[in-house]
Amino acid sequence: MWTGLGSWTPHASPGKGRAAARRKEGNQEQLAHLPRPDWLFCLILFCFSGKGATAHLETGGFIRSQPGVPHPDIQFHFLPSQVIDHGRVPTQQEAYQVHVGPVRGTSVGWLKLRSANPQDHPVIQPNYLSTETDIEDFRLCVKLTREIFAQEALAPFRGKELQPGSHVQSDKEIDAFVRAKADSAYHPSCTCKMGQPSDPSAVVDPQTRVLGVENLRVVDASIMPSVVSGNLNAPTIMIAEKAADIIKGRPVLWDKDVPVYKPRTLATQR
Repeated sequence: MWTGLGSWTPHASPGKGRAAARRKEGNQEQLAHLPRPDWLFCLILFCFSGKGATAHLETGGFIRSQPGVPHPDIQFHFLPSQVIDHGRVPTQQEAYQVHVGPVRGTSVGWLKLRSANPQDHPVIQPNYLSTETDIEDFRLCVKLTREIFAQEALAPFRGKELQPGSHVQSDKEIDAFVRAKADSAYHPSCTCKMGQPSDPSAVVDPQTRVLGVENLRVVDASIMPSVVSGNLNAPTIMIAEKAADIIKGRPVLWDKDVPVYKPRTLATQR
């Protein structure tokens, strides 16, 4: 851990806590013309069934931001309702929205200890939107979401645009909206990079052992050298399963002939 409190760490590693990668998303909302009937809420409340009983983030998708990108770098979460401040603020209107953001952001943050008291929360600085690439990618996210919301299939439900609003059109206006409204999409990672001992930015070795410290391993999303193109649940489970095999001394199950998906064409965006 980069302490910020002096040089009392057991092993000095410049990489500890210095590459915090956190996802960031923006919300775009449309007013809905067709309100949900009261009987739908009765089904949820008394029968635990019906269309309204499903998870709000049941529909999602990945897309390439532009032609030539080898793998999808934008993620969508579609919601059939209006969610404000992660659900902490109630809403009084019928709407639907999408949470969208780049999955491979280039802005790098950091974290450090707040004090010598282990009960104190750490200081976290995500450094959101600190690179021009991230700003451009978010701008594309807004434009692509508007393209999706404009599809004919949504015409019966589509009301006015609530967020960012029809008045937000220029690149400068979109950038200002993103800076004001985009929020954390969680998935922090990469603060304890895995790498070779010769790598000064590495914190753990390929066996998950903390460099320079005996009998200590780190097995979680923090050891990712770079953030993955999606959510962290499944990759973190895979890291833990692999680490369990390493700790138990099980032989590596590796097949060099396992295919890796490659898109048939890079000339198109989708």
